[in-house]
Amino acid sequence: MRVLIVATNATPPGLSNEVRIGRHQRVDYLELAQRFRTVYHDYNALPSRRLCRRVEEMCRLDIRQALAVAHLAKRGGYDAVVSLSERVGIPLARLLDRRIRHLVIIHHGMSRFKLRLIRALRLRDRWDIVAAISRAEAEGMRVALGLRASQVVALHTPVDVDFYKPAQPSTGREAFIQSLGLSHRDYPTLIRAMRRLPHIPCQLRVGSTWVQRRGGHEDETLPPNVTLQPFVHPNELRRCYEESRFIVVPIKASTQWSAGCTSVQAAQAMGKPVIATRRPGLSEYLVDGETGILVEPGDDRGMAEAIDMLWNDPQRVVRMGRNAREWIASRHSLDQWLDRVVTLVKQMVHPEQSESGNRSAKTAPSLHERLTK
Repeated sequence: MRVLIVATNATPPGLSNEVRIGRHQRVDYLELAQRFRTVYHDYNALPSRRLCRRVEEMCRLDIRQALAVAHLAKRGGYDAVVSLSERVGIPLARLLDRRIRHLVIIHHGMSRFKLRLIRALRLRDRWDIVAAISRAEAEGMRVALGLRASQVVALHTPVDVDFYKPAQPSTGREAFIQSLGLSHRDYPTLIRAMRRLPHIPCQLRVGSTWVQRRGGHEDETLPPNVTLQPFVHPNELRRCYEESRFIVVPIKASTQWSAGCTSVQAAQAMGKPVIATRRPGLSEYLVDGETGILVEPGDDRGMAEAIDMLWNDPQRVVRMGRNAREWIASRHSLDQWLDRVVTLVKQMVHPEQSESGNRSAKTAPSLHERLTK
């Protein structure tokens, strides 16, 4: 079985070595390529054309990459293509030889623009498997696009739990809280919440590896207890999580239902509770009341109450952090994600073998099942 992996980013020089020496988390597409003993295609394989890239950024579609992958997949005799983002997965669906199986991971499945585009291009039957990054988005896309139940699956994003792991037990009394990330963050709500809590120090690390845009905090006057910190390398990011008492991930109410999931996962893997905004997808990335706390979008009073309550209960911080680490490691590890993708691809390429392979033995209840009973 020949499988081509498609990543919608440029692989930095020396990344594999950074992973090898433990300075960077393992990367999904590099690991998939190893699992399938194959190659991956990324932006580095494309000629540098600034104007074309600017147009593609505006429409959020990687058309040149889709053209290159369609040609490579057919010429190389590949049985399947795994598109790690809809950026390439949408245009590739029109271009890929129909005899080649196609699995696409869609990160922003409830975008009205993307739903209209998928309908207009009649892509519903051009994908063999559509993987959404939450159950809520999988069901939303199934209904909105009329997808077959067997065609759409939930595939939560993973975290490298061997990279993001606590070096020492939390005391629950660390000196500050922290909020990290950029995509769809609602920093104004967090800043308003922190104005109500002048005794709690909060650090903001506004940045992202994937997007470049304003964070929303620029028009706010920061209170004295809120400080801006630089965005850092993943190796330093672990220290930022570890030094925080807990993490806050405020998210805007938009169609990006799972925005912030990477920060929520990394924090929990580091043994830290998370206070996050209640969104249909993001809510699946923690257990409310057990590994973190969910607050309503835009509710600065509710966010302040949650922060104050957790800040003043160090024992609960430690207990929730321990639960968080165990839950993430048991449900969302990178190795579990890789196993799932490999299984989906095998079932996609050899559907006649999937029925017997779907029989599974009864297992003991997971921490998630115990916590959510």
